[in-house]
Amino acid sequence: MINKILKSELFALFAITILSLLEFYYRDTLADNYLVITSQNSEVTFFSYYIKTIVAFAGYYFGAWLFFPFVIFALFYAFMFSKREYVIDTLNIVLLLSAFLTLTHLAYPPLLGEGLNTILSQNTSALGVIAICIGSFIAYLFGAFRASFRDHLVSTAKILWATPAAVENVFAKANKQQRAIVQTANQSFSSVFKMKIPLFLKWGKSNPAVITTLPSEVKESSAQELTIPRITRTDEIKIPEKTVSEEAVSAEISGKAPTELSLASTSTTINSEKLNKLIRPKSIDYPNLVAGTLGAKREYSVKNPEQEYFDQIITRIEEKLNEFHIDGYIEEVLKGPVVDTFLLELGKGVKVSKITVLTDDISGALYGAPIRIVYPMIGRTSIGIEVPRNPREPIYLDEVLSTKEFKEASSSLPIAIGRDAYGKTFVVDLASMPHMLVAGTTGSGKSVFINTLLVSLLIKKSPLDMKMILIDPKQLELALYSELPHLCMPVVTDSKTASLALMWAVQEMDRRYSILKEFGVRDLDSFNRKLESATPAMLSAIAVHYEDVEERGYHLPYLVIVVDEFADLILTKAGKEVESNICRLAGKARAAGIHLIIATQRPSVDVITGLIKSNFPTRISFKVTTSTDSRTILSAIGAEKLLGKGDMLYKRGVDTVRVHSAYVDENEINALVEKLASLDTNFDDGAMEFLNNGGEKEVDPYAYGSHLVTKDESIDNDELYSSAVEVVLEYRSASASMLQRRLKIGYNRAANLIEKMEAQGVVGPAQGSRPRRVLSSSESHS
Repeated sequence: MINKILKSELFALFAITILSLLEFYYRDTLADNYLVITSQNSEVTFFSYYIKTIVAFAGYYFGAWLFFPFVIFALFYAFMFSKREYVIDTLNIVLLLSAFLTLTHLAYPPLLGEGLNTILSQNTSALGVIAICIGSFIAYLFGAFRASFRDHLVSTAKILWATPAAVENVFAKANKQQRAIVQTANQSFSSVFKMKIPLFLKWGKSNPAVITTLPSEVKESSAQELTIPRITRTDEIKIPEKTVSEEAVSAEISGKAPTELSLASTSTTINSEKLNKLIRPKSIDYPNLVAGTLGAKREYSVKNPEQEYFDQIITRIEEKLNEFHIDGYIEEVLKGPVVDTFLLELGKGVKVSKITVLTDDISGALYGAPIRIVYPMIGRTSIGIEVPRNPREPIYLDEVLSTKEFKEASSSLPIAIGRDAYGKTFVVDLASMPHMLVAGTTGSGKSVFINTLLVSLLIKKSPLDMKMILIDPKQLELALYSELPHLCMPVVTDSKTASLALMWAVQEMDRRYSILKEFGVRDLDSFNRKLESATPAMLSAIAVHYEDVEERGYHLPYLVIVVDEFADLILTKAGKEVESNICRLAGKARAAGIHLIIATQRPSVDVITGLIKSNFPTRISFKVTTSTDSRTILSAIGAEKLLGKGDMLYKRGVDTVRVHSAYVDENEINALVEKLASLDTNFDDGAMEFLNNGGEKEVDPYAYGSHLVTKDESIDNDELYSSAVEVVLEYRSASASMLQRRLKIGYNRAANLIEKMEAQGVVGPAQGSRPRRVLSSSESHS
């Protein structure tokens, strides 16, 4: 019935619009109005008289302005009104005509009929016409769009309310940057001053004819003999491989240089341009390289449900509550892409526990939809009932990456996870987590989330700023990234190599801590910032911790370690060693810029131990099979009621948020990796050497003194051999892999210890695949 009324309104408006346009275009050949037309004119017939009368009447009291509201009303009817059955939609045409009538009267009155224009001019004022125009437009938009229009008004009001604060923040940031520039300039001037003064003093000594008058202190110091090598070019400086004491440098600047400085016999001569290159290698135009790699064509789009869809859910929830005599009503609906949150306001004296026990009953009232009760909701007194939307709205990664939240993110390692339950973009910082634990069953979206995470990091960070170690025991999920220039080593696929890779990461962490300690900073960001204004003396102090400074420079990138299917590693023979190294990294690696991401399909207690959970404050759970698995990963239930396909619970600290992961297509990943593969793949030489040698650093046999064994080394070897013999006698088993696990040593050293035991009669010879016999006993050995 409502649809027929709307259709009648549309046809009536169409007919009046046609008559008004005919009068507007043929006004010169028609009479001014129908009162002037008479039968005295011989050219006027009976039919032409009435037709001209109707046309003149329409032009006099309506006008050509009706064309614009007719077109707009026709479009709204075709795409919106024809699919509804609301009585209020029959009044939308009145509001639309009122809005355009007043707007035409203000903007261009000749489009109005003379009679209509006269009526408006005599009975309304300009201020009243403006008020009617604005009010009619707002009322029409509200009647057409309803809840979505209200949401847009609320969001606009919030933006206007936050505008002054945003402007104030912009000016504050500008002042902060200006102060930082001035501070950097002062530090740069100070470093240049400290470098140039010693050169100036020595140059004045070698050229006495240039400086005729010197201060007395400088004259006295010039008479002393300095053992610093002579610099032949003023634009060159010498950086020794060993550290020069700061007292010596300060004494030389003050004019009281010591008579002897102990420098290394080998030094490297570099100019200022090369010094800048060592501080940070030449960067590439990385943003333009990765631009346009994402964004596949979408085959379809999902339309948002009508208001009737939400009204039906509200009615069913309230009816179910009335059946159990619970006083409450739905006050608001928070719409999201995958779930809609219905805010339930309880009456006085109603306990929240009465609602939580009715979860299954409410789910049954909604045709078995898996609902989730959310309480408490921060900033609200109501209870949230999350109901899955049908159909759900897809979330694509390229759309999330193009948002303002991700593009303007100031975090060190931003990750575009997706959207939260209310449709807001959800971007987190991996560097502040600092490690992440992910769990979920097959088909829950865990693997897609790992791809989303990696693509987010690759889009934002170049190989100079971030390196990766990818461990994939399934050999399939991370194979797409094998050609990335960000990798420190090839993608690891076996448990033994994975154990060595994590062991190298621990050594890399210790190396970075030594560098940070020498530089006097607390984290990686502070180190890289301070490195920009570092002096040669500062660089020489940390040069001993670098192996290939000429090629890689002193800049330290972030190191992200991704372990997929952690259960396959922790349940192998090397599981204890893997767990030990991961716990060491999780406990200390944050300041060194090393971050872990561990994913598993089996969130059981034998895989995710208490020691691992305590070191991973950030955890993500996709859909799991039982509430026990949900407690294992989140220490709370709820993950068993998720929807799958990217639906997750994100827990950081004590807060848990429901988030929907974005989807990235495999073709998009291939396009991104193909572009990045144009850069040189430069594996870390130290990491590759560590893996090839089974966890032992290779020693150059021709190095000076390599044939000598120091007293400390012999003591360490004796103690290690004694510990190895004790392990063998205790477990009555001898193998290199067992010693490697028990003593935390590399394979080469463990094999040497086994051979030494065989030579001394502790164990028997090798017997193929069978273990060696233990010949000695604990009593005889003691």
